[in-house]
Amino acid sequence: MKKMLMFPIILLLMLSFSNFASADDLTGTYHEKSLRYLILKGALTADERGNYYPNQMVTRAEFAHYLAVTLELPEATEPTEFVDVPQNSPYYASIQKAAAAKIITGYGDLTFKPNATISRVHMAVMIERALIHLDVVVDSPTAPTFKDQSQILEEYRQAVAIGAHLNIIQGSTLQDGVYFYPNKNANRAQTATFIYRLNEYLGDEDTKIDMYELKTIKNKELVSTGKTSFSYDALYNQITDHNTQVITLGDKIVYLKAGLGYVVTDKYVALKSETINDQIAVAGSTEMQYLGSDGKNVRVNLAGHVGTLSVDNVSIIPFSTAKGRSYYKNEGGELYHFLVNHVTGQVTGRYFSGKAPAAMNPGVPYYSWDGIHFSGNGESFTHYNYYQFLPIISKTQYTAEELDSYINYALALREQAGPQYANASTKSKLIGLGTTLKNMEEQYGLNAMMILALAFHESDHGMSDHAQNYNNLFGLYVYDTDPLNKEFESVEANILEYINSFIWKNYVPYNGAYANGAVFGSKAIGMNVKYASDPYWGAKAAGHYYRADKYLGFKDANNPYTVGLTTTSGLNVRTAPTTAGNSPLYTYTRKNLPIIISNTNLPDWYEIIGEQRGLPTAYVNKQYVNIIETTK
Repeated sequence: MKKMLMFPIILLLMLSFSNFASADDLTGTYHEKSLRYLILKGALTADERGNYYPNQMVTRAEFAHYLAVTLELPEATEPTEFVDVPQNSPYYASIQKAAAAKIITGYGDLTFKPNATISRVHMAVMIERALIHLDVVVDSPTAPTFKDQSQILEEYRQAVAIGAHLNIIQGSTLQDGVYFYPNKNANRAQTATFIYRLNEYLGDEDTKIDMYELKTIKNKELVSTGKTSFSYDALYNQITDHNTQVITLGDKIVYLKAGLGYVVTDKYVALKSETINDQIAVAGSTEMQYLGSDGKNVRVNLAGHVGTLSVDNVSIIPFSTAKGRSYYKNEGGELYHFLVNHVTGQVTGRYFSGKAPAAMNPGVPYYSWDGIHFSGNGESFTHYNYYQFLPIISKTQYTAEELDSYINYALALREQAGPQYANASTKSKLIGLGTTLKNMEEQYGLNAMMILALAFHESDHGMSDHAQNYNNLFGLYVYDTDPLNKEFESVEANILEYINSFIWKNYVPYNGAYANGAVFGSKAIGMNVKYASDPYWGAKAAGHYYRADKYLGFKDANNPYTVGLTTTSGLNVRTAPTTAGNSPLYTYTRKNLPIIISNTNLPDWYEIIGEQRGLPTAYVNKQYVNIIETTK
């Protein structure tokens, strides 16, 4: 129907957008998008002062020009003679194209009257002829219900009906009905909208260019104010109430006042945390605290990590219009996290990570940005799940036989979850790992139950494809962006590589590449900060530990380790509880790192389990550590 010259259009688009950076006499007007469309197509140009005069009445020559340019009408092979349209007229070529396409006709005296202002009904007639020229057939158009229908000449009523049926023509709504005003002249702004809607109906991709739009939140919905612009700054300056107004670009909110909403990632992203100066992988559908926006980039707080993401990769959701938000509940004394689709408001999944905190009332929804600080029901409190914030350089009190007992129980239970788990109790790669895990706990100083919990979570109870086909229980080398199907000769070999090349290399040592605390943790603290893009990976792994401890009698919970959090960066760890003649063994470069306190009875010092192999004890000054109350 229309030939699209892609490179010239793209180049023109780039040049046009550069002209939209500052405000002009179109910025913020109701018809701005339509007028910008004419500019983009080359049908409308500014004067030497950069103005477009949207309220200036349109002539017959101008309207013919707008149609000829936007519809890309071909050259006229046989020129039509109009005595009042000389060849040096700026609209001569466009008028000839429109005449050849039978979109315009002249008068009996061979005049076209190019400088006469065009009426709305004559625009409707030209639009109908343009559709005929393009072989667009509109069967039985619905008759419009304009209150001034009688003022439309009989021979023009079909043209108006077709335009109204295709939503190209719209009237003005008054208290007693909708009026078309057929004999009223149209200005450039109104004319541009006629042309825009015609080309939108014809499928011109250029009509899909998004503009910034100012909207108001009313009754949990976004209502247009009629103000649009290609300039974010110009539209931002027109906000009259930051508590109820937002700026959108297409379907996305790109500005909302800080504190009035939250952010959800639309896809996997990498957030550069300014807090720890490191990249953090973040899965799609992750909820984050919204800190503000400049229209192009959004400031967020991901579990204490402040950074910036492109508006293209996230959705800003006002609390007042949200269909739903993920929440936590105390159900039967256990902490469940319900994951909610922010578009539909439907719960898409849930998991539990352990015992619910005592401050959480049963059945009441609570919210948390980091899985640590909770609010809801007019209350706020801090909750540290013991299994989630216990350092992995600990030991479980369960024997190999007890670990195997739980493995067998969990696999038999899993078989009831669906056909994909059929024969899990005989096929799972976790079967009989108790002795291996306890031996490795003794040799490498890593909690056997925590390794087992990770294996349960990462390998889907030892039934995942990577576990079954490659002996890979932990998703090693399986990344969001580039999965590698590396095969291990045995499950034991896989566990050894996991311990040596990942846990003890990157996550436990104070100077490890991903040292944010040797705990399952969350995106705030622990291995979850860097290990997995899923922000709830640590909580889900903790849930497996809790299940096992619950089944086996809560031996670990009933004989817990004392866990502390460092309160400052630059905290020195020493080999003796003194600074006299005792150089630091190593230094924590970050704060909020979980540590195991093995002795609290020393004056001024805590004895801790050191984050080095073969270092059962070390010492830190008490004033830089807070003992945390964990829920278990």
